[in-house]
Amino acid sequence: MSKKQIIDVHCHLFNAKYAIMELASASWNHIRGNYPHQKGATVKMQRLGIIETLEGVKDFAAYIARLLKVTLSGCEGNYKTALENFANSNLSKNASLIVTPLMMDIYFALDDNTDEAKLARKRRLTTPGIEAFTIPEDRKKDFEDHFKKIESMVRQEFKKTQPRTKRLLLPDDKLAVIFDDAKKELLATPRKLLKGVDPYAGIELSPGYKKHMFELEGLAKKYPGKVFPFLAIDPRRIGIMKLIEMKINRGKGIFKGIKIYPPLGYLPTHPNLVPVFDYCVQYDIPITLHCSPGGMNNFRKKNYIRSWDEKNHLEDFKTTEGNNKSIYYTAPQKWQPVLKKWPNLRINFAHFGGGENFFKDETGWVKEIMQLIKDRPRVYTDISYHAYKGSPDKILDVVAKNDYLNTKLMFGTDYIMIMMYKPLGGLDKYFNLYTAFNDKLLYENAKDFLKI
Repeated sequence: MSKKQIIDVHCHLFNAKYAIMELASASWNHIRGNYPHQKGATVKMQRLGIIETLEGVKDFAAYIARLLKVTLSGCEGNYKTALENFANSNLSKNASLIVTPLMMDIYFALDDNTDEAKLARKRRLTTPGIEAFTIPEDRKKDFEDHFKKIESMVRQEFKKTQPRTKRLLLPDDKLAVIFDDAKKELLATPRKLLKGVDPYAGIELSPGYKKHMFELEGLAKKYPGKVFPFLAIDPRRIGIMKLIEMKINRGKGIFKGIKIYPPLGYLPTHPNLVPVFDYCVQYDIPITLHCSPGGMNNFRKKNYIRSWDEKNHLEDFKTTEGNNKSIYYTAPQKWQPVLKKWPNLRINFAHFGGGENFFKDETGWVKEIMQLIKDRPRVYTDISYHAYKGSPDKILDVVAKNDYLNTKLMFGTDYIMIMMYKPLGGLDKYFNLYTAFNDKLLYENAKDFLKI
């Protein structure tokens, strides 16, 4: 008897080191006047202490502190942990697991988008310079001091999350290895090409993003037919179309689809996403988008908003706390103009509006996503991070009453978030919750979405 397959269509395999590298490089570039993009000019170094008062940095550090609890391994280590948890669950009986790791792009989480406001006022948009992240010899001591400040911030936030029981404390030597490795990689001199042209010329690659992308690429090559990663796309990252053509390659590349995460500071109607959606329709590339009031948000109080569907403006969110940015940027209605313009997009509204909304229904996103699925045959949703014990029964009840969901609802874990959700007690418990799901919900719908 052959094993059946189960697809986790929504998981994350990134680690804390990736996030540390992005925070350290982004904040360093802030100091040099080269954030969010390289200015292509020598900028006088500002006072290093400025990093301690830079808006959003401490919030970013607190986010990393949470990751340190569960994501010390690299992508492959996290993948193996996911497989072990699956093997220990009842869902694994005579079944194997296929995963779709969604890449994250958090580099612009400190960006208030004011550089885009300047560009919008010009008739001709000028492209900033693109340089590899390097620390010159005469600045390495300054960077080491800067990195110490970042490490101190993260450690201070991490202490707040530590349990009182010594048996559960994370040993300091494990933390030290993470920080030391991140610093070494950031200080390393980029290798020069022996011959030929750099294939990534013209693409803005921050250190953590680049490392994360290559790790997922290697994982997919090592485990063919078992790992189908999605490439993270942020419209503020220069050269994204060239990167899509390299990594997606008209549906033949190592990355199977595209991940979009608007709460990090942009609307789905951002002008730079127009060619992305054109490409996805032309080559039938699947898109997964974050669609929950929770998750990671941009860490600046004010964001300049660029959109082809509404007037460009400065939006004041009043605070960096709460889920106001997720609600503003990624609510289902924000995607209506996109789906009207590109009705053939194959798109997954992840999280089915948020697990808590099945019980509270405060935003109405669940109903809005259901209506989108009903109206548009290429819209899907997944139940990642539906970790409440009553969620499976509630979901099955909704599916029974709305049969069209039986071909568009997909299984997902949101691996990293599930590992951080203490009340559940582990990823294996999450798998156990969904043993009553049928093959369509556990595998067939995701197979259709991914075209595998």
